[in-house]
Amino acid sequence: MSDTVEVNVAGRLMLLLTKQGLLANRCLSIYRSAVNAAVLKQLQLTGENYVCVEKLIDRELALLEVALSERAAQRARGPSAVDVGTDVVPAEPASPAAQNDIAQDDAGKPAHARRDPRASSGYVPEVKSMEDKLRDERTPIQALLREDCVQVGLIDPEEAKRLVLGMSGKSSQQAEQDIVERLRQRLQDQVKSFIRRAKGGPWSDPRTQEDLRKDIHTARSVRSVLMLSRQVLKEYQTWEAENRSGGILGLFSSRKRTVQR
Repeated sequence: MSDTVEVNVAGRLMLLLTKQGLLANRCLSIYRSAVNAAVLKQLQLTGENYVCVEKLIDRELALLEVALSERAAQRARGPSAVDVGTDVVPAEPASPAAQNDIAQDDAGKPAHARRDPRASSGYVPEVKSMEDKLRDERTPIQALLREDCVQVGLIDPEEAKRLVLGMSGKSSQQAEQDIVERLRQRLQDQVKSFIRRAKGGPWSDPRTQEDLRKDIHTARSVRSVLMLSRQVLKEYQTWEAENRSGGILGLFSSRKRTVQR
């Protein structure tokens, strides 16, 4: 069945990378291996159930597309074309005759009106303040808090607003450390509550529970915690479909809200 997963991933991944302009075979090989490994791991965690293969692949490719788009956006905000890795074609130097014509033409003009033979090609680098740069760094994390983290029930809209406001004046790394700690604790509490309500559910094995606890503890970014939260929900959905007992509302019942899928 791993061959089936690999075949399904390969074609769709090729379309995604082509859309992103990543045509190198090395990129395809690296991302294909990563997506295959992520899908197969989750299939193993759900008891080797292949009913949800397409949904798992959809999710992993969606996460990859978001990550690639964010990286492209960050490169586009670089201070110069060299920093973003684009090919820069140097301007051809003026011929000696042309330089002589410029010198003769400028000879009778005042100094401030003379043309500088070293004049720039017209590119004016955008100069951003430190606060603008920090704001740009925080934007992807703030989007995850307002949308994705609220959708999976890690936080509610009001808490998302408070966390976003609390990031003001901080670098993305500084702000993310405190937020990740809070999200990890919230996810850990939700998992414990779910295990009690479902009498173990898909995590009835103590070793599986310990592995999940370690995964949550080692998450170091908002995106990592978010992916773990989605994984928990997906595992529960698969378990519920197989056992047809309970409901997904039990996982987040303390919030009195329905998890959006």
